[in-house]
Amino acid sequence: MTKKDSFQFLSSDIWLKYTQQRYTPVDHIKYRLDNLGLKKQDWPKLQMDIQNYRKVGAIPLFLSTIDKKFWYFPADCILKKVNEIESLGKGLFYKIKSTKTFQDEFLANAAMEEAITSAIYEGANSSRSKARELIANDLIPKNIDEWMLLNNYKAMKWIKSNSQLNLTSDLVTKIHKIVTNNTLEGDDANFYGKYRNDTVYVGNHQGIDHKQIEAAINEAIELTTNNKRYLHGLIKGIFLHYFLAYIHPFFDGNGRTGRTLFYFKAIKNDLKFIELLSISAHLKEHGKQYEKSFGLVTKYDLDLTYFIDFCLDSLLAALIKVRQKVDFLISIGNLKKSYQLRPKQISLLQKMALNKHRAVSINEFATSINQSREVARRELKDLSTKGLLKEIKRGKKFVYFIQSKKLKEIVSSTLVP
Repeated sequence: MTKKDSFQFLSSDIWLKYTQQRYTPVDHIKYRLDNLGLKKQDWPKLQMDIQNYRKVGAIPLFLSTIDKKFWYFPADCILKKVNEIESLGKGLFYKIKSTKTFQDEFLANAAMEEAITSAIYEGANSSRSKARELIANDLIPKNIDEWMLLNNYKAMKWIKSNSQLNLTSDLVTKIHKIVTNNTLEGDDANFYGKYRNDTVYVGNHQGIDHKQIEAAINEAIELTTNNKRYLHGLIKGIFLHYFLAYIHPFFDGNGRTGRTLFYFKAIKNDLKFIELLSISAHLKEHGKQYEKSFGLVTKYDLDLTYFIDFCLDSLLAALIKVRQKVDFLISIGNLKKSYQLRPKQISLLQKMALNKHRAVSINEFATSINQSREVARRELKDLSTKGLLKEIKRGKKFVYFIQSKKLKEIVSSTLVP
């Protein structure tokens, strides 16, 4: 193409609609030609032009250790999603921090939700109520499924407390140690916190030669930390997630390690709002699309843009759920006048609404509000009488649970104009 032809192509509907406005798999564009007034006989050249222009404008991410030339095209739609995620995420994080009534509870609940969903996504067999009880009460796990749940939660806490550490190969194996503690069986148990020493397959994908694992991990870390091109923190975390999956350094625990590393990288890049959401929740709901995004990278000459696009959609969907949850919790404050509730009762309802399986005792509530047991009992009884809490006797003591369904109905009614 001449320079003039190139400019015309980069301003054409087929380029703007299917590369910039949305990053469409190249083969799929073929079925949209009629909408653009193009003919099928034009397709072979168009197909080549689209792929070539994407590669020319791409950021290379070559892993020389395994001779793989990955690349990423910073399309308008990708950059727009990154901005939207960061704007929404930071706004929600500030909103939660400014409430001061449930911020700590919200962050702890988010870490718990990611730990549970990640474990369930990997096959752990447990109900959410049992999982939350295990984590909340620091119980000793009874089986591999429970260890997986607890380990994931400990990993989330660990990365938050150690985000000042440099990302190294040793840190990757440290995270693997945390997430696989007491979960590896047979020969795999010998590789607790260690890279594999043999070939491994994941579906049709073969992990790289085990002799190249550490060198490839180090190169992937360098590419996502000190790249000469500008890479947003979210993109860096997604790259790291992908490369770990591609390299597949462990016999077991790669998924949990990769997702934890994504959180670590994002938090390290000061994207603290990542703590609010569960990326595993969207993966669990859209697992086939997640797997498909890996396949698209391979199909289209190692174009990582497809995987990035899916991950950004996942983050945005997760943040929208967080926004709905935050708006609901804040709306509980509308009950203050209509139900004649005191601030500490509102705060309790907000915290308990985050976990419908949580029980609170009179003594526990008295300690939290720094009041006598009698004051706490009256406050809880009042909430129970108004149908917001459910009183249950356990042995000789009463405990209280949130009336989740009724609370949602009540709060919804206060939002009607």
